[in-house]
Amino acid sequence: MPPPSSDPNSLQGNLLIAMPGLDDPNFDHSVIYICQHDEGSAMGLVLNHPIEGLNFGRMMDELGIESVDTDRTRQKIFNGGPVQNDRGFVLHSLDYRLDDITLSLTGGDINEAMGLGLTATRDILVDLSNGKGPRDALIALGYAGWTAGQLEAEIRQNTWLIAPADKAIIFARDPARMWEMAISSLGISPEHLSGQSGSA
Repeated sequence: MPPPSSDPNSLQGNLLIAMPGLDDPNFDHSVIYICQHDEGSAMGLVLNHPIEGLNFGRMMDELGIESVDTDRTRQKIFNGGPVQNDRGFVLHSLDYRLDDITLSLTGGDINEAMGLGLTATRDILVDLSNGKGPRDALIALGYAGWTAGQLEAEIRQNTWLIAPADKAIIFARDPARMWEMAISSLGISPEHLSGQSGSA
């Protein structure tokens, strides 16, 4: 994955909030954290689409990793997007780092303060299962990706709203409420949004 962008126009470190009229089951009422965005591409993780029937305990069983952190066993695993959905990504607080592996997502002052990292190796899963991982962690399979100019075009078509990242939203315990929380963080009442938007 490319390093964080220094482009002042980059949306990296922000949340994308799907407009109600977005007619794509992959992104219906989705909230996406933009991990990387530059002139050539964009990559993000859908934060609020849990995978039915899959939790951390079951995933560890399937990977053959013994889990001793029983508090984390029931943690949801999310469908991060339609690209490479057999690959795992962990978005997490930066009280945990793996040298040369964890990507620090510091695209702006707010993210520097938030301290978010992205790690995509088995090692972090082992540490999470042993209670040695980051304090806050969201595990996703797959990601959302855009080619050059695609995300910008979708925003012009009124497909997405943009909101500052907020740990309280990213690591919300109830993903079913995350979309409303993200909309409300902009001072907008969800019921006032038009269902008309462009297609993704």
